[in-house]
Amino acid sequence: KPTLANDMDVDPAYLAENEAKTSADANTAKESEDSVDANSTNIQAKIEPTVDFGDNSTLTWPVAGTVLIDYSMDSTVYFKTLNVYKYNPALIIGSEVNGQVLAAAKGIVKSIDVNEETGTTITMNIGNNYELVYGQLKEVPVAVGDVVETGSIIGYVSEPTKYYCEEGSNLFFEMKKDGTPVDPFLYLE
Repeated sequence: KPTLANDMDVDPAYLAENEAKTSADANTAKESEDSVDANSTNIQAKIEPTVDFGDNSTLTWPVAGTVLIDYSMDSTVYFKTLNVYKYNPALIIGSEVNGQVLAAAKGIVKSIDVNEETGTTITMNIGNNYELVYGQLKEVPVAVGDVVETGSIIGYVSEPTKYYCEEGSNLFFEMKKDGTPVDPFLYLE
């Protein structure tokens, strides 16, 4: 039958050293687990939603309606309300007041502003330095930072601002690449 004396065959100093080492190893393992957890939490928090609009991507029509004033940055077009010819960085799409405005592409809401010309206006980052600007909106259900899927409601067509009284209710629909207007018509399906 085993006796306690057998346990004493091992040098007590060796035992004490190994116990301390085992305990230290356990603490180190615990610390590295903690740091992995902390890092993975940090990594988790830093993941940004991705949007990836490219030169070959397409847009869906944001409203049902007729183009009242075409995009025109190489020649001026006539704005009836203002009685002036000027460049137009957007499509002015006639649509009924209260008509739904849908996201033409997946994007992240960059800003929601109100300005004199286009009223409530949403700017969305759709990826690769492309942005979509939707103006003449009301009852906007999205907030800055929201990720919006293609076809989601981003607002409703508002009464036109004083800049578009004669043209009637419409959606101001602008597309930019690197901050410069491009013709959204080239990307619309």
